[in-house]
Amino acid sequence: MQRHYGAAAAARQMSPAQRHARDSADSRELFVDVLTANATKRDARQYLERFKESKRSSMTARPRPSSSIKPGVNLGGLYAPAAAIAQAPQFTREDVEVIRPLESQPILHVAIASLRSPESLNDEILDGIARTLSQLVKLDMRILLAFDCTDLGGIHFQDLQGRKTIIAKQGQRLVSAINQHSSDGARLVLDALNCSDVPDATGSTGVNVGVPGLLLNPLKRSTIAIVPTLAYSTSGHVTSTSMSEVMQALVSHFGHSHVSGTGDTEHEPTSQVSLDRIIVLDEVGGIPSRNRGDGAHIFINLDHEFGDVSQELTEGMHPGAVNGRSPTVYRQHLANLTMARQCLATLPAASSALIITPEEAAFSSRSRSSAELEGPGTRPQKNSLIHNLLTNKPLVSSSLPLARLSAGWTSNDTAGSSPPTATLLKKGMPVTIIPSARGYGGWIPPPSGKSTIDLREDPRIDFPRLVHLIENSFRRKLDVEHYLERIRGRTAGVIIAGDYEGGAILTWEKASTSSSQPVPYLDKFAVLQSSQGSAGVADIVFQAMVRTCFPKGVCWRSRNDNPVNKWYFERASGTWTIPDSNWTMFWTGEGVVEDQKRWDEYVGVCRAVEPSWLDGKSPD
Repeated sequence: MQRHYGAAAAARQMSPAQRHARDSADSRELFVDVLTANATKRDARQYLERFKESKRSSMTARPRPSSSIKPGVNLGGLYAPAAAIAQAPQFTREDVEVIRPLESQPILHVAIASLRSPESLNDEILDGIARTLSQLVKLDMRILLAFDCTDLGGIHFQDLQGRKTIIAKQGQRLVSAINQHSSDGARLVLDALNCSDVPDATGSTGVNVGVPGLLLNPLKRSTIAIVPTLAYSTSGHVTSTSMSEVMQALVSHFGHSHVSGTGDTEHEPTSQVSLDRIIVLDEVGGIPSRNRGDGAHIFINLDHEFGDVSQELTEGMHPGAVNGRSPTVYRQHLANLTMARQCLATLPAASSALIITPEEAAFSSRSRSSAELEGPGTRPQKNSLIHNLLTNKPLVSSSLPLARLSAGWTSNDTAGSSPPTATLLKKGMPVTIIPSARGYGGWIPPPSGKSTIDLREDPRIDFPRLVHLIENSFRRKLDVEHYLERIRGRTAGVIIAGDYEGGAILTWEKASTSSSQPVPYLDKFAVLQSSQGSAGVADIVFQAMVRTCFPKGVCWRSRNDNPVNKWYFERASGTWTIPDSNWTMFWTGEGVVEDQKRWDEYVGVCRAVEPSWLDGKSPD
């Protein structure tokens, strides 16, 4: 028997004590992964709120609470009775409230994953991927895994029977690996997809989910459904399809709030499905970026960045491009980017896609020793997939400077590991930059020395909503007339994210040193309270400011006791507490400290700006 089947056989031959020890170790590692996910209180609350209803509705019967237990308090398994007691006959006059499946269907939180070339992965990596997927299932995420085999070992693409043999072999290999880590296991589903015999003008064969029950039934039982890129044509023949077509077919079917049942009976109820995540496991990894030295986008706001990123990838395919990667790799990156965009297009804005290498997904969930789990020292590499499930954010913030990201990773994480190259993608939101800075190398001071932008009169700006954004974010009333008068003739521009969910107002300031050169200054940085921390709005606005509007640098100030300062500290190139004031000065860009004239201008501006709040309290 081959080696990857030997491991599964060994797992089946474990004694109950050995199996219990293995499951306990896996649960222990999952607990550590959850604790190291760096989820904030807001992240944890949102995760619990999102998933508790599916847990609650999945119960088919429960006793009404007695007087000794307060109703409405979920104690989990902490105070659960022993199995023998729970299974013993109970003599009681308490009524039993039965929640019938027909009346209350559980919400299935689903992630659809794709895996290219499992035949190229060794047993250790495949085992790590299986462990990670099993951990996601334990966190109540149902997994549907599509896979394709690209290395056919000399078998011609037209040799469908040979291709089916390889696909079946790799599918069983995936099933065996997952069964070692999940009590709910995995199932290889070969007959769920249909397609047409003749491709259309675009080459698509119209892949669709023909037998939904074959996929839905395993998901209901928390079993991972594994689907190859094969479909039955209308004439009954099995045909090979593309990963992109299969993923779009699965998303199209499961992306609706209700999915039909097994089809075994016309009375079969529908199940509520929430398609939350798209996971792309591909050896090429995250989407490369010229703006980052590690070559990977951390986060892509598809609504705003898709055109620029796809253009950059297209340029990388040219034979003369100097990028260190082959055109084939760039072609695959563009295919992954396009597939992720198509999958997210019809899903709610909260859904996200994560593109990650199989090696990174496997390494982050590798089995760890007791010393690593309990002892001091460097912490293990975090699990990108678990972090994304808990927070719906990338492992690190996309607005962090590269130098700080690389330094922080080297000093804090597992020795010998490299920074993560996974890319998180969301449908995102549009970003409006007024005036446009595209292709101009950023904003430049007006030739006349005075800006003509008027926030109240500019037709491109909804001024009442801009004021509401500022007041909601700062939790204070703005002295509108004083503020407009202060920035009159100084407004450099405005950045608006989404539907006024976040924004920034930037100005050209003159220092008290009578400098003739205007100083770029971040005057207001605001995010709606409802969008703080979850949607990445702050990162989107900050990136637009430092990469598009003021790539050479900008300064701003904040109260010394402002709780937002930690976020500023992480993203600024430098900070300085201004003596005899309650201000901390922040700046981006290089050479500020070395340039005495520029330094004096920055300090002079941060000292002199007048606040414009109606309450008269200490300014922000």
